Amino acid sequence: MKSSFGSDNSFRELGRIPRSQKQKQESLQKILSGIEEKPKRRKAIFPGFLSAAAVMAACVMFAFIIFSEDSMTTGSSSSEMLGNSFISQTTIAISETEESFSADGKYSAETATVQDPKWENTARNAINSATLSETVIDAKPSYDIQFILKGKDPVKMKVWDAEGKVYFKIMDSEEIYSVPAAEGAIFIDYLEAIAQSIQNTP
Repeated sequence: MKSSFGSDNSFRELGRIPRSQKQKQESLQKILSGIEEKPKRRKAIFPGFLSAAAVMAACVMFAFIIFSEDSMTTGSSSSEMLGNSFISQTTIAISETEESFSADGKYSAETATVQDPKWENTARNAINSATLSETVIDAKPSYDIQFILKGKDPVKMKVWDAEGKVYFKIMDSEEIYSVPAAEGAIFIDYLEAIAQSIQNTP
Protein backbone atom coordinates (compact mmCIF):
# COMPACT_ATOMS: atom_id res chain seq x y z
CA MET A 1 0.00 0.00 0.00
CA LYS A 2 2.86 2.42 0.81
CA SER A 3 4.42 1.96 -2.61
CA SER A 4 1.04 2.64 -4.25
CA PHE A 5 0.56 5.92 -2.33
CA GLY A 6 4.17 6.84 -3.00
CA SER A 7 3.66 6.43 -6.74
CA ASP A 8 0.46 8.47 -6.64
CA ASN A 9 2.23 11.33 -4.80
CA SER A 10 5.10 11.25 -7.29
CA PHE A 11 2.66 11.50 -10.21
CA ARG A 12 0.83 14.35 -8.49
CA GLU A 13 4.12 16.22 -8.01
CA LEU A 14 4.94 15.68 -11.71
CA GLY A 15 1.52 17.03 -12.56
CA ARG A 16 2.35 20.31 -10.76
CA ILE A 17 5.43 20.92 -12.93
CA PRO A 18 4.48 23.45 -15.60
CA ARG A 19 4.50 21.67 -18.99
CA SER A 20 2.46 21.99 -22.13
CA GLN A 21 -0.29 19.51 -22.88
CA LYS A 22 1.72 18.27 -25.86
CA GLN A 23 4.76 17.51 -23.66
CA LYS A 24 2.54 15.66 -21.21
CA GLN A 25 1.00 13.57 -24.02
CA GLU A 26 4.45 12.75 -25.44
CA SER A 27 5.73 11.70 -22.00
CA LEU A 28 2.68 9.51 -21.47
CA GLN A 29 3.09 7.91 -24.91
CA LYS A 30 6.79 7.16 -24.18
CA ILE A 31 5.92 5.53 -20.87
CA LEU A 32 3.10 3.50 -22.39
CA SER A 33 5.17 2.42 -25.42
CA GLY A 34 8.05 1.45 -23.11
CA ILE A 35 5.72 -0.72 -21.05
CA GLU A 36 4.31 -2.37 -24.18
CA GLU A 37 7.68 -2.94 -25.90
CA LYS A 38 9.53 -4.58 -22.99
CA PRO A 39 7.37 -7.73 -22.84
CA LYS A 40 7.49 -8.01 -26.62
CA ARG A 41 11.28 -7.97 -26.60
CA ARG A 42 11.42 -10.61 -23.90
CA LYS A 43 8.97 -12.82 -25.76
CA ALA A 44 10.89 -12.52 -29.01
CA ILE A 45 14.31 -13.29 -27.50
CA PHE A 46 13.27 -16.11 -25.17
CA PRO A 47 11.54 -18.37 -27.73
CA GLY A 48 14.40 -17.79 -30.18
CA PHE A 49 16.89 -18.96 -27.57
CA LEU A 50 14.70 -21.92 -26.70
CA SER A 51 14.32 -23.03 -30.32
CA ALA A 52 18.10 -22.80 -30.90
CA ALA A 53 18.74 -24.90 -27.78
CA ALA A 54 16.14 -27.46 -28.90
CA VAL A 55 17.77 -27.74 -32.34
CA MET A 56 21.22 -28.22 -30.76
CA ALA A 57 19.88 -30.87 -28.37
CA ALA A 58 18.19 -32.71 -31.24
CA CYS A 59 21.45 -32.68 -33.27
CA VAL A 60 23.43 -34.06 -30.32
CA MET A 61 20.85 -36.83 -29.71
CA PHE A 62 20.76 -37.74 -33.42
CA ALA A 63 24.56 -37.96 -33.59
CA PHE A 64 24.63 -40.10 -30.41
CA ILE A 65 22.01 -42.52 -31.79
CA ILE A 66 23.80 -42.87 -35.13
CA PHE A 67 27.18 -43.42 -33.43
CA SER A 68 25.69 -45.99 -31.05
CA GLU A 69 24.09 -47.93 -33.91
CA ASP A 70 27.35 -47.86 -35.90
CA SER A 71 29.41 -49.13 -32.98
CA MET A 72 26.87 -51.87 -32.26
CA THR A 73 26.66 -53.09 -35.82
CA THR A 74 30.34 -52.88 -36.73
CA GLY A 75 32.05 -56.15 -35.85
CA SER A 76 30.59 -56.53 -32.38
CA SER A 77 27.89 -59.13 -33.14
CA SER A 78 28.46 -62.81 -33.90
CA SER A 79 24.79 -63.58 -34.62
CA GLU A 80 25.20 -62.88 -38.35
CA MET A 81 27.97 -65.47 -38.84
CA LEU A 82 25.58 -68.39 -38.94
CA GLY A 83 22.28 -66.73 -38.08
CA ASN A 84 19.42 -68.96 -39.17
CA SER A 85 21.22 -70.21 -42.28
CA PHE A 86 20.85 -73.87 -43.14
CA ILE A 87 24.08 -75.77 -42.28
CA SER A 88 24.44 -78.44 -44.92
CA GLN A 89 27.76 -79.79 -43.58
CA THR A 90 30.44 -79.14 -40.97
CA THR A 91 34.09 -80.11 -41.30
CA ILE A 92 36.11 -80.26 -38.08
CA ALA A 93 39.86 -80.76 -37.62
CA ILE A 94 42.38 -80.49 -34.82
CA SER A 95 44.13 -77.18 -35.39
CA GLU A 96 47.84 -77.13 -36.22
CA THR A 97 48.68 -73.42 -36.18
CA GLU A 98 46.85 -70.10 -36.00
CA GLU A 99 47.84 -69.25 -39.57
CA SER A 100 47.00 -72.52 -41.33
CA PHE A 101 43.52 -74.01 -41.70
CA SER A 102 43.03 -77.78 -41.59
CA ALA A 103 39.27 -78.13 -41.99
CA ASP A 104 39.10 -77.14 -45.65
CA GLY A 105 36.36 -79.61 -46.52
CA LYS A 106 38.62 -82.10 -48.27
CA TYR A 107 38.42 -85.64 -46.98
CA SER A 108 41.40 -86.83 -44.95
CA ALA A 109 42.08 -88.99 -41.92
CA GLU A 110 42.72 -85.77 -39.94
CA THR A 111 39.25 -84.33 -40.43
CA ALA A 112 35.68 -85.28 -39.53
CA THR A 113 32.57 -84.40 -41.52
CA VAL A 114 29.46 -83.90 -39.41
CA GLN A 115 25.83 -83.77 -40.52
CA ASP A 116 23.81 -83.89 -37.34
CA PRO A 117 20.91 -81.61 -36.27
CA LYS A 118 21.92 -81.73 -32.57
CA TRP A 119 25.48 -80.64 -33.37
CA GLU A 120 24.22 -77.91 -35.71
CA ASN A 121 21.87 -76.57 -33.04
CA THR A 122 24.66 -76.63 -30.43
CA ALA A 123 27.10 -74.85 -32.76
CA ARG A 124 24.53 -72.24 -33.75
CA ASN A 125 23.62 -71.48 -30.12
CA ALA A 126 27.28 -71.17 -29.12
CA ILE A 127 28.28 -68.92 -32.01
CA ASN A 128 25.15 -66.74 -32.07
CA SER A 129 25.38 -66.07 -28.31
CA ALA A 130 29.09 -65.11 -28.34
CA THR A 131 30.25 -61.58 -27.56
CA LEU A 132 33.29 -59.63 -28.69
CA SER A 133 36.21 -60.09 -26.29
CA GLU A 134 39.40 -58.13 -25.65
CA THR A 135 41.16 -61.25 -24.38
CA VAL A 136 44.62 -61.87 -25.82
CA ILE A 137 45.18 -65.61 -26.31
CA ASP A 138 48.74 -66.90 -26.47
CA ALA A 139 47.83 -70.59 -26.80
CA LYS A 140 47.53 -72.49 -30.07
CA PRO A 141 43.95 -72.92 -31.37
CA SER A 142 42.30 -76.21 -30.43
CA TYR A 143 40.07 -76.79 -33.45
CA ASP A 144 39.44 -75.61 -37.01
CA ILE A 145 35.81 -75.63 -38.16
CA GLN A 146 34.27 -74.98 -41.55
CA PHE A 147 30.50 -74.55 -41.84
CA ILE A 148 29.02 -75.07 -45.32
CA LEU A 149 25.91 -72.89 -45.51
CA LYS A 150 23.16 -73.09 -48.07
CA GLY A 151 23.28 -70.05 -50.37
CA LYS A 152 26.20 -68.42 -48.53
CA ASP A 153 29.98 -68.55 -48.44
CA PRO A 154 31.50 -71.08 -46.03
CA VAL A 155 32.31 -69.83 -42.54
CA LYS A 156 35.82 -70.80 -41.39
CA MET A 157 36.84 -70.36 -37.78
CA LYS A 158 39.48 -71.13 -35.20
CA VAL A 159 38.31 -72.32 -31.76
CA TRP A 160 40.20 -72.13 -28.46
CA ASP A 161 39.46 -74.07 -25.30
CA ALA A 162 41.57 -71.94 -22.98
CA GLU A 163 41.43 -72.05 -19.17
CA GLY A 164 37.88 -73.40 -19.13
CA LYS A 165 36.59 -70.76 -21.54
CA VAL A 166 35.70 -71.07 -25.20
CA TYR A 167 36.82 -68.47 -27.74
CA PHE A 168 36.73 -68.34 -31.51
CA LYS A 169 37.58 -66.09 -34.41
CA ILE A 170 36.79 -66.09 -38.10
CA MET A 171 39.76 -66.81 -40.37
CA ASP A 172 41.43 -63.63 -41.68
CA SER A 173 39.97 -61.61 -38.80
CA GLU A 174 41.59 -60.37 -35.61
CA GLU A 175 38.35 -60.19 -33.61
CA ILE A 176 38.11 -62.75 -30.79
CA TYR A 177 34.67 -63.79 -29.50
CA SER A 178 33.87 -65.33 -26.13
CA VAL A 179 31.16 -67.99 -25.83
CA PRO A 180 28.99 -67.93 -22.66
CA ALA A 181 29.89 -70.69 -20.19
CA ALA A 182 26.76 -72.87 -20.61
CA GLU A 183 26.79 -72.84 -24.43
CA GLY A 184 30.59 -73.15 -24.53
CA ALA A 185 30.63 -76.27 -22.34
CA ILE A 186 28.23 -78.19 -24.64
CA PHE A 187 30.04 -76.91 -27.74
CA ILE A 188 33.43 -78.15 -26.46
CA ASP A 189 31.97 -81.50 -25.36
CA TYR A 190 30.89 -82.12 -28.95
CA LEU A 191 34.25 -81.01 -30.36
CA GLU A 192 36.21 -83.18 -27.91
CA ALA A 193 34.11 -86.23 -28.83
CA ILE A 194 34.68 -85.56 -32.54
CA ALA A 195 38.41 -85.06 -31.92
CA GLN A 196 38.56 -88.40 -30.13
CA SER A 197 36.97 -90.10 -33.13
CA ILE A 198 39.55 -88.44 -35.44
CA GLN A 199 42.46 -89.59 -33.28
CA ASN A 200 41.07 -93.14 -33.00
CA THR A 201 40.65 -93.47 -36.74
CA PRO A 202 43.46 -95.73 -38.09
